[in-house]
Amino acid sequence: MSGPKRHILIMSSWFPTRVDPYAGNFVERFAHLLSDTYEVTVLHTMGDKNCSSIEVDDQQLDNLRIIRIYHRISKNRFVHWWLQRKALGKGLLMLDHIDLIFAHVFLPRALQFARVQRYFHVPLIVMEHGSYYRKKLRKNFVSLYQRIIKRGSRHAREIVAVSNVLRTDMKPLLPTTKIQVIPNFVDEELFTLRETNPVNRSKFIHISTLDKNTKNPGFLFDGFLNAYLESGKKISLTVVSDQNTDEWERWAKLNSCLEAIQFTGPCEWDEISQLLKEHDALILTSEYETFSIVLAEAWLTGTPVISTPVGIAASMTEALGVKIEHNNIADLKQAILNMTNGNYVFDKDLMRAYGMQFSKESVKNQLIELFNKHFIHYE
Repeated sequence: MSGPKRHILIMSSWFPTRVDPYAGNFVERFAHLLSDTYEVTVLHTMGDKNCSSIEVDDQQLDNLRIIRIYHRISKNRFVHWWLQRKALGKGLLMLDHIDLIFAHVFLPRALQFARVQRYFHVPLIVMEHGSYYRKKLRKNFVSLYQRIIKRGSRHAREIVAVSNVLRTDMKPLLPTTKIQVIPNFVDEELFTLRETNPVNRSKFIHISTLDKNTKNPGFLFDGFLNAYLESGKKISLTVVSDQNTDEWERWAKLNSCLEAIQFTGPCEWDEISQLLKEHDALILTSEYETFSIVLAEAWLTGTPVISTPVGIAASMTEALGVKIEHNNIADLKQAILNMTNGNYVFDKDLMRAYGMQFSKESVKNQLIELFNKHFIHYE
């Protein structure tokens, strides 16, 4: 007979809370994915300006337990650290036996990960998703953050990056550390293959936060506007974002293209799948991505992409889409027009076959193999 299920504790610097219900939703998906195989508990602390004392939100769903501990916020950094530490201590008292800690995103919670590892004396595996390693930011990386990452890494049995791009960017800070690559995952049962495979592609979609520091929305809209006008106003763009889009709606109105751009608020995973299949191609204009889950989602639905060479698009072949130069408006415009005019031919089955390396079953099996290497076996 098999014994009791191993107990995985998930921690993360980002996780959905009542303060921000979308932050780190991919970590929550990992928790649900692993709960099919293990007993899983998520422990997350969060400062809330509406809190006057510690509040506990403890939810249980089959093999998954999610504990969110809210605490008040202080402008005094030392007091805030103490409040966060007190909240984490309360959470630890709610836990019993743990076999392994699976943490996500070193900053800013790496010291929490280290504390919990010392508390339970079990293996700590950290999966990194953060974009703060990129060269542009690394020059201004404060020494405190470097020390936090290095100290957290010393407590980790294994560090995992979500892409080869991220692993390369992590190396200057962690030059002697072995870093394995395991990607983010997409639910292949939800992101099914599209029925249509158009030759002339005129309906485009962009999915992001529209953050100006990383997603480069100005480049997206300028490139689309140029293509829209040159196409004789025969193309459209849907923008899906969980952030406020008022600025860009005003831009579209000012540039007389609001009728061609539809802005949509946050969507659930199944809605994203349907939207991708209702459009002809995905456009990604980011300055930097460690992975970019929307690329994998598009390929699993058989949808080609136009993308800057970021995340998993850095190694993208012509069979999957078109790579464009950063901030090259003419390049983006021409890629859109070439798709509209049917100058590219894409095989939707080939795109899905490539995307299956990011399927939930593929990624889960890689994690199970990794965890099995590190479990502590008790008599």
